[in-house]
Amino acid sequence: MVYLLIKGPSYGGLDFDAREKVRESLRKQLETHGIRFVEYGWVWDEEDRCLLVVGQYAHPDDASLWRNALETMGFEICIRTHLPGDES
Repeated sequence: MVYLLIKGPSYGGLDFDAREKVRESLRKQLETHGIRFVEYGWVWDEEDRCLLVVGQYAHPDDASLWRNALETMGFEICIRTHLPGDES
C-alpha cells in the first residue's frame, strides 16, 4: 500500500492554533481548485512538517494521475509506503 500526501509547511514550534492555520491554508488552496474532501487526514513527518493524506493506492503508478494533477496546481507531493508513526 502506498499513500499520496500533500506536503505543507513545518509545524516546528507552532502551538495548536497556529497549526490549525497551516491546515486551514492548505484546505483553502485546495478549494480554490474545486477540491474538497469529506475527511481530511492530517499527519506530520519526522521533520514536523504538515502532511495531508490525499490518496491510498495498491501501487505507486496508480497514484500518478492524481499526483500529476496536484503538482500542476502547485502542491508539493510525496508518496510513502507507510504513514509517519506507523509501526507495521
